[in-house]
Amino acid sequence: MEFLKVLTIFTSIDFSCNNFQGEIPKDIGDLKLLYVLNLSGNGFTGRIPSSIGQLRQLESLDLSQNKLSGEIPAQLASLNFLSVLNLSFNQLVGRIPTGNQLQTFSENSYLGNRGLCGFPLNESFKAEDATPSTSDGRHSSSRKEIKWEYNIAPEIGFVTGLGIVIWPLVLSRRWRRCYYKHVDRILSRILNHQNKRRAS
Repeated sequence: MEFLKVLTIFTSIDFSCNNFQGEIPKDIGDLKLLYVLNLSGNGFTGRIPSSIGQLRQLESLDLSQNKLSGEIPAQLASLNFLSVLNLSFNQLVGRIPTGNQLQTFSENSYLGNRGLCGFPLNESFKAEDATPSTSDGRHSSSRKEIKWEYNIAPEIGFVTGLGIVIWPLVLSRRWRRCYYKHVDRILSRILNHQNKRRAS
């Protein structure tokens, strides 16, 4: 079976729970209008592409349950609209990058990566070992305030994104052709690689 073309009429990609293998293409960063990316439950290996940090409109990123290795790219800290993040159950190592968004997620976003350290993972261990209840109360209240502030930001970003991102796609043929061309190229690489593995 020869792969020819993928119909692309969306701004989200969900390839979860398939048997895709190999590295995530660096060209994924060309999909500037993407706001949902779910590649969980596959067999992707290698590092997380730093080009994902170019997806400024991205609101949901799920790369969990793969075999990704290396450090979390510092570029992910620049994803200001990111409200859902799941990197759990990979083989990631190093310190979690510091940034406005990455510190707002719970430790569940990073579980199953034995080589990872840094907030919120370290913070959870300190809270368990601490004896004074007053300090725990301060930490919990401050974390609630931070989460409250950043829970509002994605909603504002989503409404803004609808106006700035979706409307040009609807009204401009040139934007649609350019965007769909990039999506076609990336999807064809992934599916062609998968077809080659099955044929061999």
